[in-house]
Amino acid sequence: MKAADVKAQINERIIKSLAEGKIPWLKPWTENGPRNLFSGRAYTGLNRLILGLSPYPLPFWATYRQYLAAGLQVQFGEHGTGIIYAGRTVKTDTERDENGEETERRKQIRFLKAFVVFNIAQTDYKEKGYKIPDQKENPHLLGCDTIIQDYTGRESIRIAGGSRAAYSPQMDIITCPEIGQFRTSEHYYATMFHECVHSTGPRLDRFKRTDPVCFGSDTYGREELVAEIGSAYLAALTGIDSTAIIQNQAAYLQNWATAIKADADLVMYAAGRAEKAADFMIGASAPDPASAAGTEMAGGVAA
Repeated sequence: MKAADVKAQINERIIKSLAEGKIPWLKPWTENGPRNLFSGRAYTGLNRLILGLSPYPLPFWATYRQYLAAGLQVQFGEHGTGIIYAGRTVKTDTERDENGEETERRKQIRFLKAFVVFNIAQTDYKEKGYKIPDQKENPHLLGCDTIIQDYTGRESIRIAGGSRAAYSPQMDIITCPEIGQFRTSEHYYATMFHECVHSTGPRLDRFKRTDPVCFGSDTYGREELVAEIGSAYLAALTGIDSTAIIQNQAAYLQNWATAIKADADLVMYAAGRAEKAADFMIGASAPDPASAAGTEMAGGVAA
């Protein structure tokens, strides 16, 4: 299976979910998120998104060969799920100058490689008596206010009241109506998470402060999808009741089905950037020191 085919399948599944009014990334990925059965490594980015769409209750996945090596067999007729490994390799070229001296130049090349994995529920693990790893039934949940306050305090981002929700890169300010003006607390926190994810943009070099992030621009469109997926990640992490906001998010994201069809890499881009933004907010990662935040920007990133 080629990486391009996997991306096409992922986009089709996401478009189908959006058309049905479902938000495919709202499945709670906490400590019981999808991971490799044998290495224990959690799947990240786009792979976490696509495996989260599966109907299986167990979070354990592996390749056909990994199961065989462990003495397990994928059941006849089962179909695997395509995932993508994004890697890098170094290519070395030798150049010869006019004096005959050779110079080696190294260049990093990114590549995508497709794999097919199966959920352990698709195997004969029960018949073989295979013991699966323990799952934590009550994972630790971080408080919404704690995440927002710790992040904005660390980054010196000002939060101000207002009649609309928006992030201004030029002023580095998040504006948002008071919590009492929202239908529920969940709606308030989902909105705040959305704007906080926007504020990671110049910090993680998704856009510079001089870029026109205005309605209708390419940057605006990508940012909105990144912010909405990032908000869903944080809602799942904190354990807030997302059922109260799913309907609003579904209506909000219906317009993205067309954009996803037009750009096969859009979901891959948004899921990866959203995960990095959420990790940065909770202190699980740091920005690239070489990233430039810039100094000026004409507009803001709203809702």
